[in-house]
Amino acid sequence: MKLTLAVFSAALALPISFVQAQDQVLLENQSVRVIEATFKPGAKEAVHARSAGWYYVTKAGTLKASFTNGKVEMWKPKVGQQAWIDGEEPLTAENVGKTTLQYILVEIKGAQTKTQN
Repeated sequence: MKLTLAVFSAALALPISFVQAQDQVLLENQSVRVIEATFKPGAKEAVHARSAGWYYVTKAGTLKASFTNGKVEMWKPKVGQQAWIDGEEPLTAENVGKTTLQYILVEIKGAQTKTQN
């Protein structure tokens, strides 16, 4: 009993941290930025906005998008899913699933985000 309580107390004293999502820039020039975005389970991104562009999902998963205007959306893409996006309002993103979510994003520099329209 004492050992269990000691382990529990020690766990409470540990700093709480979170896994940060990883964006790896694969290519960047004056026209585009190509990103490989990887969200391990529990990974989060800071508030950001994205320009218009195209994405392709390489690993399926579940992402919770929380927009600064209060709207919350769940995104559950499948491997091979791809689409054009018209840009995003400022948001944070978190992998709330049990698998790593990964996609390639081609952002068009200078394209407007929804808050600029």
